Amino acid sequence: MNNYLIIATACIVVLLIIAILIKKETKTTTAETNIKIKLKTQVKPVFSSSFIQYWFAKSWEYDRWINELTMLQNIGISEIILQEIADTKDKYAVYPTKIAEYTYNDIDMVGTVLKAADSLGMKVRIGLGFNKRWWIMNAFSQRWLNFEAQINKTIVREIVEMYGSHSSFEGWYIPHEFYQLTAPTKTQQSYLNSFLKQITFEIKQNSTKDIMIAPFYKGKFSLLCSLSTWSKMVENILNGTGIDIVALQDSIGAGFNKMKLLDSLYSYTKKATDALGIKLYADTETFVVKSSKYIPASQDQISEQLSIESKYVQGFVAFSINHYQNRNIVGQEDNYNDYYNYYLANK
Repeated sequence: MNNYLIIATACIVVLLIIAILIKKETKTTTAETNIKIKLKTQVKPVFSSSFIQYWFAKSWEYDRWINELTMLQNIGISEIILQEIADTKDKYAVYPTKIAEYTYNDIDMVGTVLKAADSLGMKVRIGLGFNKRWWIMNAFSQRWLNFEAQINKTIVREIVEMYGSHSSFEGWYIPHEFYQLTAPTKTQQSYLNSFLKQITFEIKQNSTKDIMIAPFYKGKFSLLCSLSTWSKMVENILNGTGIDIVALQDSIGAGFNKMKLLDSLYSYTKKATDALGIKLYADTETFVVKSSKYIPASQDQISEQLSIESKYVQGFVAFSINHYQNRNIVGQEDNYNDYYNYYLANK
């Protein structure tokens, strides 16, 4: 009887040891798996998109666009973003609009870039109309916002009708950049929320393409609006709008923020976008301002920006390879080559 007891006890001990080992192995495997998933999902710190402003490219013919888009493809960029296609203050567009009293460019810039992108397998994200008075009016006048929303709804319908069949047409961009002073109160945030909903509803009614917006934060106003307040502000403004991507400007080049703020800025903004179920991208500035002049940033600085932001974002947009690291512009070839070498090492 004692022998049976000894054997039974020994078996129990062995089973307990095996269970402990299995549990430990499971924990180790789970931890290793989590690390692998994290490493696998962290975005590579390279650009996939680049902004271009219409004043720079409105006179380009088809072949010039082919050169520009090919340059971007060589460094892994698959999308170009037309920041805006109409000036709703001066009533001017870079496509043949039929909006009353509007003039338009001699060359159909929108049609030309889409045609070139079609042939290369590139993507084009189309920005809407913008009124320079935005920087004065901000979200303080609901009436003004409603008027601008109506114009942009008309632009959306025209773009879908004229260019919706292009395979390269991949998304929309709303060029109304907001920051802490745009809508500091809940009332103004509700005005801006309504403005965005009007535009995005029109887009969703006519298109299945995703929608991007690019807000920014000014560090010098942190006492007026802390990062936690900023996070809630972003959530209030974008709630229910249907916007798919927030491309947060890092504002390093403009001098609005210091490098040491980036980690916290993107972390707090991610809290808002996660709560809303919106993708967070980095709109990384590839320039610096010196003596009131905009010049290309060093690759070392750009690399540092990308490295910090990569912990929080799902993609990178450059502002702007086309304007500051452009192989096709005399004097910018070295800037382009610096990023090209960086891209090869990090893609």
